[in-house]
Amino acid sequence: MAGRGWGSDQGEDAAIGVSERSLFAPLPASLLPPSPLVPDSGKLPLQTGVTASVPVAGTGRIVRVRRQIGLISLPRLRHSVNTAASLELDRGVAFLLVPVCLAIGAIGYFSLTAEPDFARPVAVVILTGICALVSRSWPKTHLCFMAALLCALGLLAAKVETWRAGTQMLGSEISTQVTGRVVSHDRMETGRIRLTIDVTSTARPKLRYAPERVRLSARKIPADVTAGSLITGYAKLLPPTGPVRPDSYDFSFDSYFAGIGGSGFFLGNPKLVVTDDGDMPLSARISSSVENAREGIADHIRASVGGAEGEIAAALIVGVRAGIPDDINEAMRRTGIYHIISISGLHMALVAGTIMGLLRGAFALFPDFSARRPVKKYAAAAALFSIAAYLVISGIVVAAERSFIMLAVMLIAVLFDRAALTMRNLAISAIAVIVVSPHEVVGPSFQMSFAATAALVGAYAGWADHR
Repeated sequence: MAGRGWGSDQGEDAAIGVSERSLFAPLPASLLPPSPLVPDSGKLPLQTGVTASVPVAGTGRIVRVRRQIGLISLPRLRHSVNTAASLELDRGVAFLLVPVCLAIGAIGYFSLTAEPDFARPVAVVILTGICALVSRSWPKTHLCFMAALLCALGLLAAKVETWRAGTQMLGSEISTQVTGRVVSHDRMETGRIRLTIDVTSTARPKLRYAPERVRLSARKIPADVTAGSLITGYAKLLPPTGPVRPDSYDFSFDSYFAGIGGSGFFLGNPKLVVTDDGDMPLSARISSSVENAREGIADHIRASVGGAEGEIAAALIVGVRAGIPDDINEAMRRTGIYHIISISGLHMALVAGTIMGLLRGAFALFPDFSARRPVKKYAAAAALFSIAAYLVISGIVVAAERSFIMLAVMLIAVLFDRAALTMRNLAISAIAVIVVSPHEVVGPSFQMSFAATAALVGAYAGWADHR
């Protein structure tokens, strides 16, 4: 037994007298089982000249699909589309497309390779408006012209914003004596001070087309420099950088709409220029007071919390992010949570929700008063005031401004006994943002914010209907 194997002639096959060739030989036809697809010749003889049809699995399903496709006709399809469109229009879906058309017009403007003059957008708006007015008797044509009119209005709004910004951008790098008023100053993690300055004059050389606002860094500034102080120093100015590679983030685009025409650094420590505060305009005095209040709150948070945690807390409350260490910034970017320290919809919603929840809970302690008064409206009004104050404290950045508009529309809806979380309110918010800041349409922040909110509102509406 030990000497037997698969490769030996004395294996089990040889022992029982079976050859390996016979194992792989085809079976005789008489031993094959009858095929279910081929009829037995003994039971059902084939007729001469007739080919036997072999049934194929799934043929019946294909035939049914072909019959259903054959039932579809162009008039019936047109009738179904018209019925569905009329139903959606009756539900008010047309209003939801207003911000979409405005956004298309704004995107079209920022996609142009040459700057158009005011006459062309105005002419397009007038022409499409006249066509929409004349075509009121034809609903479909009227809708098409209304969509074209909204796109033209979006293009015109983008043109107006570009004209209103009118930021004087620095053409090339240059070193000059800069004198200006401090708008804000942030202490960076490296120890340098970053200042935003409204330029009042330049010298050695005097710039003919000097930018109105620049952002400069310095190693050290006088201790008594605050927002509104007048400083002077010799600085190297650089134009805002463009995209690093094609179709990437364009720093100069945001700098233009932020009013910053150049950046750079002081070649020495700037000096404080003593002036009379009465020479400052009223708007500058108000903005300086707000900025000094923000700096005071940030300093108090840093002193109370301390370390990197204090810098993050200051960023979450007053929007001062310059002091966060680089390694923490990089860690948050890698983990995808860097947007948390940017004051936007999450922070505004937390403030509004906290204020409304606390006030509703406090009013619940007085049932007689709550039964006679619209306490929900009181809480909504207080929440609206709170997020307005939070917007001012955060520095009125673009993301916070957009979130404030969205929440303000919903809170105002509560004040007028309307549903807050609706697609219509979201459309109103989008229209307001596009009218105020059309350049936000091309940014990912605007697109992701409204897309996420629309998804949440739609999911909630679907869940409510299903429930």
